Amino acid sequence: MPTILSIDDDPWVVETLKIALADKGYEVIAAPSAAEAEQELSRRKIDLVLLDLGLPDKSGFALYRDCAALKRLPVLFVSGCSRSFDADSEEFVALWTNEFLQGTTDILYKPFNLDTLYEKVEALIGDQEVTEREPAA
Repeated sequence: MPTILSIDDDPWVVETLKIALADKGYEVIAAPSAAEAEQELSRRKIDLVLLDLGLPDKSGFALYRDCAALKRLPVLFVSGCSRSFDADSEEFVALWTNEFLQGTTDILYKPFNLDTLYEKVEALIGDQEVTEREPAA
């Protein structure tokens, strides 16, 4: 069963993801902060990360930039703001665009419907067991 790490401080969103993705055969574990996410990434095999951009201790962008483990995994950014990528540095936007074009990242805007969630998860990890990808250059 593929394991998804949901890094989000909104318990309602996390619970919704757990229920919805369990129905499709995924296990979802939660981390409400960047610090807890890094701990989970170090102790579990994760196949996909759902990364909220608005975390209490660090932005999702900063976590992605600073956490080497995230660069080896497919990441689905989750944001409540359609302009969230305009808010960060050009350097990050260039990095994310490169990862997006390689098919290793995507973004899901809140509120989202479950069909869109399922499509994006499947596009990033598919039906098979996922192996870690090489870090971006």
